[in-house]
Amino acid sequence: MSNYAIMRFQKYKIGSVANIERHQKYRERLHNRAHPEREKENISYSQFNETMTKTLKRAIKAQEKSTGKKVRKDAVVLTEFVLTFSPEMESEIDKNEWIKANVKWLCKTFGKDKLLKLFSNADEKTFHIHAYISTYHNGKFNASKYFGKKSQIIELQDSYAESMAQFGLIRGESKEQTGAKHQTLHEWHKAESERLEKELIEMANNVLSDEKEIAPQSIESDIFDELR
Repeated sequence: MSNYAIMRFQKYKIGSVANIERHQKYRERLHNRAHPEREKENISYSQFNETMTKTLKRAIKAQEKSTGKKVRKDAVVLTEFVLTFSPEMESEIDKNEWIKANVKWLCKTFGKDKLLKLFSNADEKTFHIHAYISTYHNGKFNASKYFGKKSQIIELQDSYAESMAQFGLIRGESKEQTGAKHQTLHEWHKAESERLEKELIEMANNVLSDEKEIAPQSIESDIFDELR
């Protein structure tokens, strides 16, 4: 049985942020959701009572005012993290505790003030978290502080796996070890969608008489204690 801790991330410019937010806001429009009835189990956190686009544009104005220079349109202002685990481990993991551990890792690694929004999704194929980290640091956008070197990315993967060890999860082999091509978040989302569609077709071709109802999972109120 696979028991991997999985962390993927994607960097974004300001022009892409609005599309990211629509993905979470209009979930009923998403194609091929495996468990739409479990949408009520999804939870969310927002640092500010506004869109990420508005938050980041405010930071852009602050940087321009401070430096007297325009922020480049191709500047990386946001990083999206998708945090999950091998599907085989879903029944073995306390999801509330897993979410708490992820929040703790994000805050320790990047700082509480950098975590703009976080969503846990139970209605898709695999239970996972989307976390959005601002790259605004000390008065300017600086993605290289965390993602500028290959060694930094390796350290992030190592650190994340270490924080997930308490759930029996381990770090997967690096692409240097496996020779595998890096898969972007866009490619990962596409692969997950295609895999789900294939499974749905297979399910439709079989009569499933022993389906069990999935009981809703309660969400503990202290799940975001790390952010208080």
